[in-house]
Amino acid sequence: METITLQCPITVKAKVTEKFKTDMLHNLNRQIEKINAEVSHIEKDMKKVLAEQSTGDVQRVSMLLQRMEEEKQKRLSYRENIKNQITDTEGLEVGAEVVQGTLQRLVEVKIGDTMPGIMNTELLVEDGKIIEMRD
Repeated sequence: METITLQCPITVKAKVTEKFKTDMLHNLNRQIEKINAEVSHIEKDMKKVLAEQSTGDVQRVSMLLQRMEEEKQKRLSYRENIKNQITDTEGLEVGAEVVQGTLQRLVEVKIGDTMPGIMNTELLVEDGKIIEMRD
């Protein structure tokens, strides 16, 4: 066998710009608005269940309220995580590089190739455009 094709990760990094920060903060704030609406909806549903409690099975109503409270707490926890991300994003310096995620690529390798050169590939993106490929 002379060559083999491997699937290798590519790290995608974003170069921080004012536009990047603005877009990130906008998306994070939209997520918080969505979570707030979901929490409000859950609270309304809980009040409705409590108001109808006298007509139903108390144990079933209690279990339902408990599940609703758990869902509410999950969303509140997620909201706190997003608030932390907002703080982190606001603190980013223009020009810094942040990891956005990973992609996969197919690479044909042969005897004598170096693994670090294959495994450590990065793409640098600035405002949605690839500006550099690094090995």
